[in-house]
Amino acid sequence: MALGGIGTGGFEIRQDGGFFHWSIYNNWPLFTGARYPHNEKQSLFFMLWVKAENENPRLVLLQIEDGHDTAAIEGHEFQYIFPWISGVDTIHYKASVPFADLDFEQEGLPLAVSLRAWSPLIPGNVKDSALPLAYFDFEIRSKSERPVDVQILAVARNAVGYDQPGRIYVNRRVRDGDFSAVVMENGQLDPEAQTTGTVCLASFDKSTSAYSGWEHHHPYYERLLREFPMPEVDDTAGRNRTDASTGKMKADPRCFVTLARAAHLPARGSNFRHTFACAWHFPNLFGRPMSNDPNYGMDDPNGHDRPEGHAYTNYFDSAEAVARYAQAHHARLRGETEAFHRTFFDSSLPQFVLDQVNSHLNTFRTSTWLTRTGMYGVLEGLSHTKPYAGIGTTDVAMYGQIATSLLFPELDRLTIDIWRKFQNKENGIVVHSVLCNSYEIPEGESNGHRLDMPAQFVFQALRSALWNNDRAWLEAVWPDAKAALAYVLRERDKNGDHLPDMEGIMCSYDNFPMFGVAPFVISQWLAAVALALRVAGQLGDEEFAAEYTPFFKKGCATLESATWNGRYFQLYSDHQETDPAGESGCMVDQIIGEGMARQLGLAELIDPAKAATALRTILAMNYKPDQGLRNCQWPGDTFLHDIGKDTWVDQANTCWTGVELNFAAQLYSHGLNESAEEIIRHVDERHRKWGIYFDHQEFGGHYFRPMSALAIPNAFLGLSYDGEALNIAPARPLPIGRWCVLLPGAYGTYFQTGDGARLEIKSGKVQVKTIRLPTLGKISLSGIPGKYSSRQSESQTILTLTDQ
Repeated sequence: MALGGIGTGGFEIRQDGGFFHWSIYNNWPLFTGARYPHNEKQSLFFMLWVKAENENPRLVLLQIEDGHDTAAIEGHEFQYIFPWISGVDTIHYKASVPFADLDFEQEGLPLAVSLRAWSPLIPGNVKDSALPLAYFDFEIRSKSERPVDVQILAVARNAVGYDQPGRIYVNRRVRDGDFSAVVMENGQLDPEAQTTGTVCLASFDKSTSAYSGWEHHHPYYERLLREFPMPEVDDTAGRNRTDASTGKMKADPRCFVTLARAAHLPARGSNFRHTFACAWHFPNLFGRPMSNDPNYGMDDPNGHDRPEGHAYTNYFDSAEAVARYAQAHHARLRGETEAFHRTFFDSSLPQFVLDQVNSHLNTFRTSTWLTRTGMYGVLEGLSHTKPYAGIGTTDVAMYGQIATSLLFPELDRLTIDIWRKFQNKENGIVVHSVLCNSYEIPEGESNGHRLDMPAQFVFQALRSALWNNDRAWLEAVWPDAKAALAYVLRERDKNGDHLPDMEGIMCSYDNFPMFGVAPFVISQWLAAVALALRVAGQLGDEEFAAEYTPFFKKGCATLESATWNGRYFQLYSDHQETDPAGESGCMVDQIIGEGMARQLGLAELIDPAKAATALRTILAMNYKPDQGLRNCQWPGDTFLHDIGKDTWVDQANTCWTGVELNFAAQLYSHGLNESAEEIIRHVDERHRKWGIYFDHQEFGGHYFRPMSALAIPNAFLGLSYDGEALNIAPARPLPIGRWCVLLPGAYGTYFQTGDGARLEIKSGKVQVKTIRLPTLGKISLSGIPGKYSSRQSESQTILTLTDQ
């Protein structure tokens, strides 16, 4: 599980207690700086100094130790030279974003030691969810009948400017009441380099001591073992040497800092709690260089472009400032973060469903850019060696952007605005992916080849504008949305039926040829037009409504007449002699637009009975219990569908998690709950089995598309919201229970009770004129401002705002 803020970089905490995949230094592969070169597991670690009465002291590393290079003892086996150091035997690890809870055990250890590692994640609060910060909250309790002296130690490597050979180490000690820290702010650095910045290791207790500037295990570990509490030492100057070739001071290869907090536990059950924090501040983030080669800069950092900066520099000028903020707001941030986590999991949905949805919040930490220049997006894919594509990839965002849209609509707006910036204002063509550069975009990302993207842009842009409840911004977005729709009808409608016409491989399934009416593309087009008609009504654009209303109605009819075969909507309409059976493919995403339209309560695109039949057919044809939900299958397929010899990757017989989870949401919205949960369970269990629970693969890891999981809780409730009307209309009657409700920048709980219903908004502001709830009983509202009149219709209660 990752620690850090949205767009800040961070690092993972793993089951062995180690920290990996560091990206705080603007480093590759998340960002564009030099790769991090050091032993990741030893860049930050925690230890205990323990001495029970009448026993000798010992040091316990809070990791499952490696055989070599343990506890920063490089080149030696600690078992031989420091037999009084040992790692723990067992770590009980539970990760539930944003909390990683670790319990450490070692035979004979007279202490129970637990750690909660976390970074704030608070829907609707971008600043606090984008802090370059990780907290480490320890609790240590005595299990001994004898008194025990103990120290909890945090150790960090000073790696500031690691790629700058002329740097020197500077560790500045700070003591200000209960704020005790060492700020790593090295000297002789290039002021514009990406690794120039500061790291602050902080301890929230005035009795903390610091040992700065140790490198070799002698004499550091001897003194640490023998002297209690750890003495205040600064040997940083000893880590800088005169370079004989230049006569200038130069840093040694290694320099470490330790903070220690000591305590005396007099009896069994006595305990103490202590918090460390690691904060960072590296302002010089640069965008990717531009090239028409779509793979340029993916395999290695090939330089960088102009400065982007981090959004956190709008609030903080140093890592120390971040750490001081962390100390001042620790209780509030933990309380608000725990409140969201608790509300989300306090639900009648199955635990594995909640776990799976929650796991995709991790991608906010691993894969986002949030810059001072106002650019936000989720990287399409990311492995530990390279990035894949850019941020805010439009077709992938049609699935994954829902997580940002619901939790952080302010950031959703930034994505829309960067798309709008790069949209071709002359012809309305929209961009494919923003290559981590807010200044320009290469031709290969802006040529408009993919036919699904105009509708995806329109749907997401208008959804964001409605969910941000900003009339002025909606009016600004509206001309760009209309231009994208007009481009399709003007240049991509070959037969004049007012629908986009596929002519081969030209959509998100970039290895799938489709021809004519393709339901995957057309259903998204119809969803976009339906939403545009809703917005036209709000804005009073009668000309648009008059033009597009018949296009929408005719398009819905054409989708059915051209591709419905009685069981499902076929892959495409136009027969190809070179592939006689091609059009009969059964794609999981064949009516994806129908599910998207439900998010805002739009007009029906497809006869609900036909939609339900298609969903059941997809399950029958595409779901393989030994593999998952395959993207596309054809009648007669048994083992695998044959693919062409020139196919660069098999997209038909494979399972894309983001598609599976989005499909599960669509199943829920149709009341096919058991099937939805079977799909989700399969995804959940196989990723646990593979050991990549937080790292879903497609075009690279930590893939953007599976963030579609955040649509699942609302889909179960049949919840739709368009900025004015909130409707909870589940396809199946709800039992007595409670479920988390996610609204743009807000969250709460819907309770179905024995005599009615209760809707509580626990955080954030919700603007709503009409509320429809699935009960004829008593209604209770909390956290929603205004007074409402009530009336009943069939099985719903309709509440209408009468006084704000």
